[in-house]
Amino acid sequence: MFNSSFTLMRDHNYRIFSAGQGISWLGSVMQSVAQGWLVWSLTKSPTQLALAAIMVSLPVLLFSVPGGVAADRFDKRALLVITQGGSMIPPLFLGILALRGEATTPAIMFLASCQGVLNAFELPARQALLAELVPRDRLGQAVAVNAVSFNATRLFGPAAAGCIIAAFGVAPCFFLNAASYLVGMASLILVRLGREADHPLRSQVLPASELREGLCFVLGKKDVRQLLLSVLLVSIFAIPFVPLLPVFAELFQSGPRGLGFMSACLGSGSLLAALALACLDHLPHPDSDGAGWGVLFALALLLFSRSTDYPLALAALAVAGAALVVFLARANRSLQRACPDRLRGRVMGVYTLFLLGMAPVGNALMGGIAARLGACSALTLTSALCVAGLSLLQLRSRRRAAVFVTCDTLWSGTLSGNEGDDAGKGPIHHTL
Repeated sequence: MFNSSFTLMRDHNYRIFSAGQGISWLGSVMQSVAQGWLVWSLTKSPTQLALAAIMVSLPVLLFSVPGGVAADRFDKRALLVITQGGSMIPPLFLGILALRGEATTPAIMFLASCQGVLNAFELPARQALLAELVPRDRLGQAVAVNAVSFNATRLFGPAAAGCIIAAFGVAPCFFLNAASYLVGMASLILVRLGREADHPLRSQVLPASELREGLCFVLGKKDVRQLLLSVLLVSIFAIPFVPLLPVFAELFQSGPRGLGFMSACLGSGSLLAALALACLDHLPHPDSDGAGWGVLFALALLLFSRSTDYPLALAALAVAGAALVVFLARANRSLQRACPDRLRGRVMGVYTLFLLGMAPVGNALMGGIAARLGACSALTLTSALCVAGLSLLQLRSRRRAAVFVTCDTLWSGTLSGNEGDDAGKGPIHHTL
């Protein structure tokens, strides 16, 4: 079963793409640690640390949807090569400034925001390119393998960055990240796409019209809308718990070592779940869009927030990490399969907006509630809201099930002769 599940990695193109992407992710994680350490050493201010993180994520909130339009309008690989090349510049400048001892907080904030703008255009294009690299029936496995790579870098990247910072300072981390983008660019240039994206009359279509078309698709398709709303709920009410982990380490009186164990349990659960997904994604499963895993993630956080037993809290974090990975992987796969190729970049742009762009909103909400009620009560409240919201979405979906079946039957009779011409105009069922 294990060998058959990783047949995707035998594909030369995907193997090159995945390797380049993984190295680029590793460099980004190392830079994130080094940047945080540099800001802290300059300011000793938690507020400045939070602001540096916001400066990276805020441009994603503002530009990820236009980035999705660009992914559909232009060649995705060329767009990725350009953004990867541009992404070399901020870490290169940061490394030079750090090496010369001339790094300042405003310079770090400015370069972080530049990186955020580039991320807003890169992420939708990278997600959309995946469908051009692998067959549609392998999309789920490709998403799962990406999750393995991403969570492995999240688990080992901070440790590598810490060792480098302790031995040589922060500058090498920035230079290594800049070099990692070179590897990413090379991998993109080396892959051979099996089919080119079709952009009919693209030069005659205004970007505003393309944006409106993508938003109409997202808002008009119930399945897509529900998936994205689920991601939005998790992004705002649940994922922002991570910055509160140092507070919980203090509450458990476990110190820095306890914080390390918490992070390790969260990362280990995520990595194990990603590996399981990559091995088992080809098997049938009833919860195809992963909504139940989103509920499990929020419930695990609810248990963690109320736990007074440290081992139980660690177990809850491991379950939370695993459930989050499965939820996001299945939501991503369902969206990839549900949208027509010509709209894929725009749909993934909205997905990026809801998942990553809403981080400033979620962090501000979680931080504000924690300041008033305390970390435990804040996480309890937001987790409960997440469970309630996801459950309500699922309940409404099941109530419409009979209506969906009827509509699918009617559309099947109407569109059976012209599915290729009307892809994306009928029910979601016909774009799978």
